[in-house]
Amino acid sequence: MRKTKLKHTTITVTITLVSVAVIFALIRAFVIHPADSFAEEGSVLFVSKGCSQCHFVDSMETKVGPGLEGLFKQEKLPMSGWKVTEENVRMQLETPFKDMPSFADRLTREQMTQLIEYLKAL
Repeated sequence: MRKTKLKHTTITVTITLVSVAVIFALIRAFVIHPADSFAEEGSVLFVSKGCSQCHFVDSMETKVGPGLEGLFKQEKLPMSGWKVTEENVRMQLETPFKDMPSFADRLTREQMTQLIEYLKAL
């Protein structure tokens, strides 16, 4: 009889531990927003890919290209006049308006997403 009680206790403890692990995984997936880490990676890309050489992030003043502070709070992109959307910013990176170089072959799709998340956070 004692052996059976021990098995039930072991099973109960195992189920409880697995349940707690699943709950923590769900909390991590939904509470810790992946966009936050994308924005962090985007800030690194902004510097490492040379964006900071032409654009301010803490001002709307022109450096070489327009300042990007509050970009996603604006109605239109500064140079092209296109509506500010993720798709239009991605298009600007791939097939730029005016003198900006293309980043189509310099950034992966994921890197573009990271950069866009960073720009959204400005």
